[in-house]
Amino acid sequence: MHMLNIRNPVSRRTMLVASAAAATGLQVAQARDRDQATGGQARSTILFFLCGGSSHIDMWDMKPEAPKEYRGPFRPIATSAQGVEISEHLPLLAKQAHHLSIIRSVGASVNTNDHHAGYYHNLTGHVPDRTFLTQGN
Repeated sequence: MHMLNIRNPVSRRTMLVASAAAATGLQVAQARDRDQATGGQARSTILFFLCGGSSHIDMWDMKPEAPKEYRGPFRPIATSAQGVEISEHLPLLAKQAHHLSIIRSVGASVNTNDHHAGYYHNLTGHVPDRTFLTQGN
């Protein structure tokens, strides 16, 4: 077997210091890239959780081109956000729409056909277990 002849071997301490510096540099770079990709942090969030409230089709996700039997009775109005329309009953909010993030579609891995299980999953991020019972189960 051929042995490698190294004239100036690296000490164990030097190797550990260099490895720690490289790992730290990699973590800092990944954290910086992750922060830039997410666009920063929100200063505040307001969640309109309308359980039992107005239908999304009547307020936020109007379907003016849908057949009459599917669309709501109200008309959409333009907002300060380009290409975004909301209900005619929200004119003051329409002026501030450029500050909003409207989520018009929500999917879930919870397929129980139970809205309460879906609420729980969407608001907590946890999938309810089999002991999660709601009225009507």
